[in-house]
Amino acid sequence: MINLKAKLGAAVAMAVVIASTMAPAAMADTTVDVSGNGAVSNNTVNVSNTGNTTVNQTNNSTIVTDVNATSSTGGNHADFNTGGDVNITTGDANTSVNVSVGGSTNHAVLPDCICNAANNTVNVTGNGDYSNNTVKVTNKNTLTVKQKNSTVVVTNVYAKSKTGKNTANFNTGPGSTGIHTGDSTTNVTVNVTGSSNTL
Repeated sequence: MINLKAKLGAAVAMAVVIASTMAPAAMADTTVDVSGNGAVSNNTVNVSNTGNTTVNQTNNSTIVTDVNATSSTGGNHADFNTGGDVNITTGDANTSVNVSVGGSTNHAVLPDCICNAANNTVNVTGNGDYSNNTVKVTNKNTLTVKQKNSTVVVTNVYAKSKTGKNTANFNTGPGSTGIHTGDSTTNVTVNVTGSSNTL
């Protein structure tokens, strides 16, 4: 709340300096009373209310993901056997890789006072004849919001499933030689979510 009462020109000049240097960041209510001045007087009041709010948010993210996944039931050997049956039976080899990478997030909650307008009351009464009275009240509110996201995502995935490379060599009969491998499956899922800004 700023209250100014103008009586003399010198007092008015002082009041302007106080109003501009001591006004709070939020918009202030202003009451100006120009009254009781003599005839042929010149009375001038200038009031400037200024509110500045600046919000800066910056996120820099660098995400590097290295995944090496291998499953194997292969590489079995039944070699150089004499007589009898030779069999190699492997199970299934399954590899599943799920990678989820989320970007950075900026979230700003702006103060309520940004939208509040000042209440200005101006009274010019009881001044003498031919007096010249000028009152100027300026309200200015500035809101600046800057949000910046920079995200670098590098994802390296090496996934391998193996049931092969089984050998049954140089076996001497009688008998049979058999190699039975299971299924080999590899599933890779990579999800990358970009950055976001919310107000």
